[in-house]
Amino acid sequence: MEGEKVEYDARSKQFDIWGLIRRSNQTDPYILMAKHRMNKSPTKRAKTAGKLIGRRRRRVSTAESVDGDSNRSVASLDMYDDGPEDFDFDAEEEVHDMRTPTEHCQDMYVKACKEYGVHPVANFHHALKTDKCVLRHRQMTADEIKAIAVALVGNGSIETLDLSDNDMGPKGTEYLADALRENTFIRNLGLADNNLGAEGVKCIVDIIVKQDTVNSLSIAGNGLRECDAEVIRPLIENTIHLKHLDISHNQLREAGGEMIGEALLYNDTMESLDLSWNHLRRDGACFIADGLSENICLKKLNIAWNGFYLDGCKALAKALEENKTLTELDLTCNRVSKECLEKLIGGLKRNTTLEILRLGWNPITPQGAMTILEFLRDYKSSGIKELDLTDQLVEPAFVALLGEIEATRELKVVFGQVKGQDTRGDDDDEKQLMDENPIIVLMEFGKLMGFRLMDLFAALDKDGSKSLDHDEIRTGLRMVNIPLSDKCIEVLINKLDVDGDGEIDFGELMAAQTEHRKKMSKFYAAQEGDVDIEDTEIGRVRIKLSRLMAKKMSGNPAFKRSVEQMKLLLHEQEGQQKFAEKMTDGLAQRAERAASKIPNSSFSEKMKVWKPMST
Repeated sequence: MEGEKVEYDARSKQFDIWGLIRRSNQTDPYILMAKHRMNKSPTKRAKTAGKLIGRRRRRVSTAESVDGDSNRSVASLDMYDDGPEDFDFDAEEEVHDMRTPTEHCQDMYVKACKEYGVHPVANFHHALKTDKCVLRHRQMTADEIKAIAVALVGNGSIETLDLSDNDMGPKGTEYLADALRENTFIRNLGLADNNLGAEGVKCIVDIIVKQDTVNSLSIAGNGLRECDAEVIRPLIENTIHLKHLDISHNQLREAGGEMIGEALLYNDTMESLDLSWNHLRRDGACFIADGLSENICLKKLNIAWNGFYLDGCKALAKALEENKTLTELDLTCNRVSKECLEKLIGGLKRNTTLEILRLGWNPITPQGAMTILEFLRDYKSSGIKELDLTDQLVEPAFVALLGEIEATRELKVVFGQVKGQDTRGDDDDEKQLMDENPIIVLMEFGKLMGFRLMDLFAALDKDGSKSLDHDEIRTGLRMVNIPLSDKCIEVLINKLDVDGDGEIDFGELMAAQTEHRKKMSKFYAAQEGDVDIEDTEIGRVRIKLSRLMAKKMSGNPAFKRSVEQMKLLLHEQEGQQKFAEKMTDGLAQRAERAASKIPNSSFSEKMKVWKPMST
C-alpha cells in the first residue's frame, strides 16, 4: 500500500505446505525444501539466512524512502531472486542440502504429516525412493492422503502407485489429482475400492485425460452407476497412452454398456479392458460386442460375471468374425448355455487370433464341453491355445479326445471332475483333507513341518501389499513341499479365496487364525479330558496329514520328528483313557466291598454323592 512500510517477518508468517502443490512452476524438490526452511523459525543452520533477510529489509526500507515506490510488496522479496546479493545464502544452502531429490521428498512427507497431524506410513516413506509403491487396505483419512499427495508432487521415482481399498473418498481423490497435475512420472495407478463415486472418479479422469501420461488405471469397485458411464467415457475416447483400464465391480448395467461400447468404436490404443461384475446384459452386452467388432487394438477383454446369455453371445459371435486383434476373452459365469456356446463357435470358426477363451462357471453341460473340443480338433486354423472350463463336469471321452488333440497341437484345457471319477486325488486321506477347512489344513501342516503360516505369507509378500495372488500361494505351497497333488492344491487355494477376488488378503488370514485358535482350545480340552482327539477338527486334520505325509515325505527329518511327537501324543492319550477306566473300576469295586459292611440305607446315601475320580 502506498506510503506504508513493508514488513517481512519470516518467523511470524504461517507456511502452508499444501500451497506447494498449486505452484506449477516451482516443482523442483530443492526449491520446495528451500522455501519450507525459509518460512520456518530460524535454526542454527539458518543463521546466515536470517542475517540476509535483515539486510534485505534495510535495502527495501531505503529504496522506498528514496524512490517512493508504492507498488513494492512482500511478493517482491522473493527468496528465489538470483541477484548477486544471494550468493552467500546459496552457498550456505548448497552445503546443507547435498541430498538426492528422493530424500527431499521423504523429508517433505514427514513434515507434511506433522503439519496435518497424521502418522507417517513407513512403507510409503521407503517407497519414495523406489519405482513401486503399494499401500492397500489401510483405510486412510483425507489428511493422510493429503500428506502423501504433497510428497508425490516432486517425486520422480515412483512409477507404480497402488492405493486400493483405502476409502479415500472424493476429498482424498481431489488431493491426489492435484498432485498428479505436477507429477507426470506415475504410469500405473490403482484406486480400486476407494468409495470414490462419480465425483471422485471425475477428478481422476479429468487429470488423466489432460496429462495423458498414465498407462494403467484401476477404478474398480467405486460405486459407479449407469448414469456415471459418461464420466469414464473420455478415458476410452480421448487418451492415447492409457493401455489398461479396469472398471470392474461397478453397476454400469445396460446404459453404461451402451456408452462403453460406443467409446470402443473410437479407441485405437487401449490393449486391455476389464468390465467384469457390471451387470452388463441385453442391450448393454450387445453394444459392448458391437464396439469390439470395429475395435482395432484391444487384445484382452474381461466381461466375466455379467449376463450376456443368448443375445450377448450372438453379438459376440459376430464381433469375433470381424475382430482381428483380440487374443484373450473372459466369459466366466455369463449364463452361457449349450445353445449360447454353439452360437459362439459359429464366430470362432472365422477367427484366427483368439488364443485364450475362459468359459468356466457356465451351464454348458458335458455335451457342450465335448462340442467345443471337437471344434478345436476339426478347425486347426483356430488360434486357441488355452480353454478354461473350470468346474465343468466332463465325460471320460472328453479326456480321451483331449489327449489326441494335445499330441498334434499346443492346447491347455482346464476342466472339472470327470464323470465316474474323483479328480481330487488318488489317496483317501488326501480326498478327505479337501473336505476340511483349508486354513486348518495349512496351519497344521506348518506345525508339523516347524514353520508358521504367517511367516510364509510374509516371506511371499515381497511387495508389501498384504495380499497374495493364486500364483504366489501356489509357489509358496510347493516351496514348502506340501504333500498334495496339483489338483488338490487348486481346490485348497480356491477355498482360501473366500471373496473370489483372486487374492488372499492378510485380513482374511488373520480372521482364519483367530478361528484356528478357538479350535485349538477344543483340541486341548479334548487332550485333558476323556474325548477322543479324532472327534475334534484339529485332531482329525493332524492325523490325516500325518498319514499322508508318512506316505509322501518319509525321508524328511522335520516330518519324522513331528510324526514321532504325534504318535507319542496318541499313545499318551490312550494310556490316560486306560488308566481312567482302571481307576473307575477299582473305585466301583471298593464301593461294593464297603457296601457289604454297612446298612443299605447308608450305602444309598453315600452313592448319591460319590463320583469317579476324573483324569
